Amino acid sequence: MRSSQTSTTLNIKVFAGLREGLSCDWVNYTLLESIPPADLTSRVVKLALANAHPDLANLINASRMAVNHAFVDDDASLELALDPGVDVALIPPVSGG
Repeated sequence: MRSSQTSTTLNIKVFAGLREGLSCDWVNYTLLESIPPADLTSRVVKLALANAHPDLANLINASRMAVNHAFVDDDASLELALDPGVDVALIPPVSGG
């Protein structure tokens, strides 16, 4: 069971083109009451962020979510990511040379 201090907001660190496009280092996602925390997935968060920032939708959809420095699948539950102190990041594809 989760503690009563658990937030329903994810603070998501963004990188590279997302950081530039949003003009900030962090973006917040507030869990809608209609979505049980167990049903929260990377896909749900990315869809909400893409709807909120349609000019960045393609980049958001191509990005990968990481929780505590490990990539997660789009359909994996992010319920534990709602706990305080958990690091969440959205990382767009990058190329190097």
